[in-house]
Amino acid sequence: MKFLKFLFFISFLLIISGQIEGQIVREGDEWRVYDEQYSEEIHFEYRDVLIPYTKWGTGDWMPGCSGLIPVSIKLNLEYGAEMGAEMKGRALAKWPEAVKVYWEGTPESGKADMWYGITMEALWKNCFTGTERPLSEWLNFDLSFQDNKVFQPFLLDGNVDNPVSMEDSIDHFDLYEGTLADMVGGGCGLSIPFIGDICSLIHFKFELDGKMYVEIFGSRIALDEKQQRSIYSDDQYILVEPPVLGTMLEIPVHYESRVYQETLIIITITIRIRILELEFPIPIEIPIYNADKIWRYNSQSVSFNFPSIFIENRMKSFAETVPGDEDYWEFEVQNIGSRELTAKVVSDDPNFIVLPDTINLDPGGSTTLTVFFKPYSTGQKRGTIKFYSNDPVEPYTTVALFGYSSETQTQWSRVIDGEEPRWELEKREGGCSITLIGGEK
Repeated sequence: MKFLKFLFFISFLLIISGQIEGQIVREGDEWRVYDEQYSEEIHFEYRDVLIPYTKWGTGDWMPGCSGLIPVSIKLNLEYGAEMGAEMKGRALAKWPEAVKVYWEGTPESGKADMWYGITMEALWKNCFTGTERPLSEWLNFDLSFQDNKVFQPFLLDGNVDNPVSMEDSIDHFDLYEGTLADMVGGGCGLSIPFIGDICSLIHFKFELDGKMYVEIFGSRIALDEKQQRSIYSDDQYILVEPPVLGTMLEIPVHYESRVYQETLIIITITIRIRILELEFPIPIEIPIYNADKIWRYNSQSVSFNFPSIFIENRMKSFAETVPGDEDYWEFEVQNIGSRELTAKVVSDDPNFIVLPDTINLDPGGSTTLTVFFKPYSTGQKRGTIKFYSNDPVEPYTTVALFGYSSETQTQWSRVIDGEEPRWELEKREGGCSITLIGGEK
């Protein structure tokens, strides 16, 4: 009994001082050990390049004003069309039993951008005065679209009502303005008395308007194609089977978004007849690019470690025992996994007492459990030691126990009653003899 009390005391110290990784929760007559683990940070990125970004020109003033030439020229042209998005975050696996993988974004790490268009500068500089002037008013322009957005990643949730939208526009960019006479290089040969040439009365204005619109929605985390499964992120998690062999789970995933793009150029030709004070704007819409496509971001692999409980001896038969007496058995429990193992140990029969009732093992660790068989009544005894652990493959496992208790049929009772022989060893003058006591001769 003193030994039993000592084990109880040691068990209590282990429970209050040990670091329990999993959370042990009682649910009715059963127990559950909940656990979770974050993956390393993952990074998804996609660039949709329609026209590669190109920069051409002199860069700075060429030649420099330090030479003999008194004039420098700066000529730069940039054009392209591309857009993209990137995001960072971590995966979170929760279990027992089925492994549910959630996704959490790193705050403010979601970024989306677009750039579309053409810009040009053409300038000349007088090296003596430092004056800068355009080579031509038509060679200096900015016909570009640009927008940037920062968002919380993985919160798109596959929801078309919650997109990330980017847009920009060009408003009333003057392409050309002048009379019909300017356009044809002279008069039309038709004139109105006291008013003048008809072509000088008709005024043209060419304006350029445009817009670019990008909407990213319907995003999801998807599994590798070989697994032939993908779960939209608005289902909150991906359900993954834990590894049966091995204790590390690697999940190849990628990110997908449905993207709608629209680029439209509007050229407005305004004809104004001065003498009549009339204007006729004629808008001409030119769709440059429209698309509804799927962006598939770079594939990533997230990995998780799992504990794995191993018990070699799953059954024990105790020796026949007198009520009130006790027998005990020790057996080993191992964690052959790659993550801490936490388990609740429960006996379903009061004739069998197991210590300790909570275990916590590092990867590769082991511990010894002790089961005491102490019956208080006669008869056949059957019990089960139940292990509830954070092993996702085997969250519930058992060890079967058997024992028998009798006051008349045990080996000890038959010796007392003289039904079985008992031998006694006596030492005599450097020798020894065996005396038969009781039993049949």
